[in-house]
Amino acid sequence: MSSILKHVEEVVLAVEDQEKSVALFEELFGLEFNKSWTVPVDNMRVMCAMVGETQFHIVASTEPNALIAKFVKQKGEGIHHIAFRVDDLGAVIGKLKNRGIKLVPEEPRTGREGGRYIFIHPKSVHGLLIELIERPKT
Repeated sequence: MSSILKHVEEVVLAVEDQEKSVALFEELFGLEFNKSWTVPVDNMRVMCAMVGETQFHIVASTEPNALIAKFVKQKGEGIHHIAFRVDDLGAVIGKLKNRGIKLVPEEPRTGREGGRYIFIHPKSVHGLLIELIERPKT
């Protein structure tokens, strides 16, 4: 049986002070956070560095009661989620729904580069929030 997960696409760290956190990872590991963007629907700012083929995101909330701020308040700073690349998100979603796996949101969203993504609720997979990402075919 071959894996439907193609590779680790992103590792996402949720922090309170994004600038301080980025500076630390740049100093300690020589990373270059040369991409940034906001996710208005989640009131979140993303700063991105590449580690090989994997994106390392440091995310922070842009609003005090938004998703990331609540996560940091409840659980502390740390890994928010891990994203995996898949080739056929629709087929994966069908398989997960057939197994009764909870998805958040229930239907995939369109990402900033035209791909699609969806999350597997942590209660379905031992406490880990997993994002599944399908990139546009080129």
